[in-house]
Parts: sequence; structure tokens; C-alpha cells
Amino acid sequence: MNIILTGLRGSGKSTIGRDLAEELWRDFIDLDDRVLALFNETTIVDVFRNKGEQAWREAEVKALAEVMKKDNCIIALGGGTAMIPEAAEILQKYREKRGDKIIYLKASAKVLRDRLNNETGDRPSLTGTGVADEVEQVLKKRDTVYENLADAVLLVDDLTVTEAGRFIVRLVM
Repeated sequence: MNIILTGLRGSGKSTIGRDLAEELWRDFIDLDDRVLALFNETTIVDVFRNKGEQAWREAEVKALAEVMKKDNCIIALGGGTAMIPEAAEILQKYREKRGDKIIYLKASAKVLRDRLNNETGDRPSLTGTGVADEVEQVLKKRDTVYENLADAVLLVDDLTVTEAGRFIVRLVM
């Protein structure tokens, strides 16, 4: 069984996922890293600029299909992965086949904005505004999709990385 983390950028998928994988002695897979490796560009921003979001999303489905063949991993999805119908189908297939668990790491718009304002990560704008400025719009668009896809929702606003990991273990084990 894989533990799959979904949520908006800045929700802690990669940070919590790495920590949880170490704690549970499992491999950690960051889907964004796998997708980026399919391109010649060195950043996600460059892929979006040079190839377009559609090329990224197509590669995301391809990378997800490969990653999901693995078992006993902690997988951090890209923020937009759940929005791709083909990706959602792949996730559902493995949930039914193997019992994978999908956890939505839900953070408030304020917390997400604060986190995104305090980092210089490789995050392209999805709306043409600043990454931190678009949080409410993207959250409104994606929240229900994440909730419907997830086996559990974990509110992460006031949790440390370690606390989030402990809650996830309780939710899935």
C-alpha cells in the first residue's frame, strides 16, 4: 500500500512526505521531480514557459502511471495532479487494486500564502498573477476535487511536520 499526499502547493506534501517516508522506512517519491526529469528544462517554471502547462500535465500522467507500479512508497503528488481526469483514474485504480490511501493535506489560504511568500521555490503561476496571490482562486477551484479524491483530509495549518506524519499514520494504518 502506498500513502499518497495531495493538496495545494505549499501544503507540505514534499516536506511531510520525506519525513514520513524516513519514519516508516519507505521510499519517498516526489512526482514533480519525476515529471521534471522527462524534460530538458531544469525548472518547472521553464517547462511551463517553453512547453506549456498541457505538456507538463501529459508528462504528469505518464510519470504517475510509472510511479504507481511501485508499492510501499510515500508519494507526493503535484498540486495539479488530482485535477487531471486520467491521473484521478490511475489513482482510483490502484486504491481499488492495492488499497493505496490518499490523504489531502489541507491548509488555509492564509497559511498557504504565508508559506509561498517565504520561499523562492520552482512554482509557476497558474493564473497569471503571483503564486501567493493566486492561492484563493486555485484553492476554490481544487478543494472539492481534492476532498472527493481523498480517503482522509488532514488540516495542517497548526501541525508540525512530525505531528502531521503521526496523524497520517493513524489515518491509514
